[in-house]
Amino acid sequence: MKKYVVFFIVLLSIPALAELRPEITRAGRGHFVHMVDTGRLIFSAAGGGMGLTVIQPGETTLVAYQRAQNQNGLVKLEDGRAPGLVISESIRNVMPQLLERTVTVRAETDQRYYMDFGWNVSTGGTFYSFTAEETQNASYTPSCGGPEFNKAGRQTLPFLGWRTGNTLYGLIGDTPGLWENRSFMAFDVTSGRLSLCNGDGSAKRAIMIPRTLDATTVYRTRFDGWQHIEKGETQTWTTWIFSAPVRTFYDVQLAAHLALANAKGFNGSALEAILRNTSYLLLRRNLLRPESDYLFISGIGYGWKQWVTDGFYMSRGLDDPYYDREAHAALFFERINYEDNAQYYLIWSVLVKRTGGDIDLRTVERAYRFIREHEQDGLYIPPRLKADSKAFKTYHDQLPYEDGDAPSSNQGFHCGALLAARELGFAVSDQEIDRAIAGYRRMFNQSGGYMASSLQQQEHVGQDALYGEVLTYAVFGKKLLPDEMVRRHLETSMRIQSPYGMRVISKANGDLLDGHNGVYTNGGSWFLNDAANYLAGLIHGMNETWVDEKTVWRLKKELAFMPAFHESISTVNGKPHGHHLYSWNSGYWWLRREVRRQLGLTGEDRVAAGLDQELGVSRRNGFLVFDPSLNRLGKGAQ
Repeated sequence: MKKYVVFFIVLLSIPALAELRPEITRAGRGHFVHMVDTGRLIFSAAGGGMGLTVIQPGETTLVAYQRAQNQNGLVKLEDGRAPGLVISESIRNVMPQLLERTVTVRAETDQRYYMDFGWNVSTGGTFYSFTAEETQNASYTPSCGGPEFNKAGRQTLPFLGWRTGNTLYGLIGDTPGLWENRSFMAFDVTSGRLSLCNGDGSAKRAIMIPRTLDATTVYRTRFDGWQHIEKGETQTWTTWIFSAPVRTFYDVQLAAHLALANAKGFNGSALEAILRNTSYLLLRRNLLRPESDYLFISGIGYGWKQWVTDGFYMSRGLDDPYYDREAHAALFFERINYEDNAQYYLIWSVLVKRTGGDIDLRTVERAYRFIREHEQDGLYIPPRLKADSKAFKTYHDQLPYEDGDAPSSNQGFHCGALLAARELGFAVSDQEIDRAIAGYRRMFNQSGGYMASSLQQQEHVGQDALYGEVLTYAVFGKKLLPDEMVRRHLETSMRIQSPYGMRVISKANGDLLDGHNGVYTNGGSWFLNDAANYLAGLIHGMNETWVDEKTVWRLKKELAFMPAFHESISTVNGKPHGHHLYSWNSGYWWLRREVRRQLGLTGEDRVAAGLDQELGVSRRNGFLVFDPSLNRLGKGAQ
């Protein structure tokens, strides 16, 4: 069964928007729906008000319904038809400013089809995607990206917005993972049309990720732009429509996030909303490999691929045991045997097993053998992925390490992986775990007061050194490093960090390495690294108020230009770099929650509350609402 969703949101603080609702109209061919706000027409149906559009090979149908009813605000439309298909839909209020539209398709015969769930706007106004104001006709796909899917326009969030005055009306599609990876958007600014489709009608063709672009293997499958349904089968598609008050483009982006979060229940805070939305929107059907039905892609430009690290953190962010098991099962050994992937795979295996999921013991055993075969005196020595490159040895894959060197980031995960292996039934002794922990501690530069980038790169500060410590504590409740060591590292980091956060690797005085430019692995600031460092401080007894204040400070830097987490931000000018709504950060919501649980911290999370205050977000009647006049972020982005 497939599901797609679109949202409408209006804030409670704006009474004029409280009447956003569907309105049934009857025409000669049947019933259809308009969307109105306090009596004003906002969206009309496709085809000049004739209904949902169904596209089949050689045929386009504007669906009108023969039966319609409104039962206490729940609108039901039934007995709509296209060749070989029977169609119905329902529209319900999630909250006064958010409507959920569910379209159900039943096949009388085998069919290929796709639907346009879009709307015509009433008149004038300004159009938005998540990444830009749309001033010209444009089309995008949140479906997939990368070299195997040559689309110029890519969007992670399937959002189409129309603004009139200071009110935004928006349409949001469900995760492409529930649309068979077929998700397409178009803005017809000329005619005032927002188009959101679960296909594009393109012909069947082979798609492939070449070996040179993905570790040591090849993905290959056949794909087309049609949904396929067999006789007697039923498919369900959900979209949402929302309205919200806005002043700036940043407000538009934040309103879209809050709409999706309120619809899916990711709405304990704005921090949870943005991070869990990211996980949800990067879910895909696993069409390119046979291991499982679903995986998490690492970003829209990376295509249908799953690194263990990224898949792990996105699965933590979504926090759903079913998709956790599916994403874990999608992994295969050629994705595991480099960088820190094998260590993550073993830790992930423990979490899947704890929730009652089945794990592939053959792959688990291969991962365990791999880390032990590359272990010397307790140190994990990552092998080369590419024979001619000293890079691709840690998650920050462009940084080179000499053969025989042990990066500190990997070592923290190695300690956790040995704990995981023992829980999974492997014969791992206390002495072996202690030896790995001792190797981790050897990487601390005593004279400089910091964790070095690796055992051999003692002159370089490694701000990716502690997130293995934090993950191990979150999963196993075990501290790997002495309190004093962690405190000294944080004190040094505060003294040398850039105005925009910690450089992933820097000289001992905080300067960029020679030849580095301050972005990505070349001295950029990666949120999960910085956030994990602060969590490590919390774990090791540093003042909780200080830790929370510093974390909020770093969050403000991350979200200064848009309400999204990035691959990195520049430590020279603070601007985002690389992918936005980036996968790796998604798990921070879960990581902080689990650390606080292990520490016995209860009550309000001051980091989440502090960010809500910065964004002008509050929680009312179980939903997140937004007051643009209170939003203090995004000022430099306008």
